[in-house]
Amino acid sequence: MKFLQLKCPPPIVMLLSALLAWVFSQRELSFIQQQATNIENLIWPLVFLIAGVSLAITGIKEFAMHHTTVNPLNPNQSSSLVVSGIYQLTRNPMYLGMLVVLLGWGDFLDDLLAFSGALVFFVYISAFQIKPEEDVMQEKFGEEFIQYCRSVRRWL
Repeated sequence: MKFLQLKCPPPIVMLLSALLAWVFSQRELSFIQQQATNIENLIWPLVFLIAGVSLAITGIKEFAMHHTTVNPLNPNQSSSLVVSGIYQLTRNPMYLGMLVVLLGWGDFLDDLLAFSGALVFFVYISAFQIKPEEDVMQEKFGEEFIQYCRSVRRWL
């Protein structure tokens, strides 16, 4: 399945996972409209949305401060190994942020099967995005990256 590695932009994977969650939940559009009109149904999904977007933006800002690429499809363009800021807590804050948003979407859909979208995202991104990126980073940054992986977890 190597042909899937580094091919689909993670935001697209997230959107497809959200769509899959909606399909699996078998919720109709009228349910979503009804959920959106009741503030009590929005509190936790909004908390997840804000937390997830904040995580992702924090990761992007850290990359920008180090003048390195955020292009997930070509990790060879990385100019530096970012290990500061949010990257001291997680090696993948952007992907973690997307996962948190999907958990909020699952909560909004109010169905256990809706969390399948988050699971699909987690499995796909781990196998076809993060692992290939890590292989490139290890080749590019060697022992420095290996030490970083030993001290900071992939997700949390």
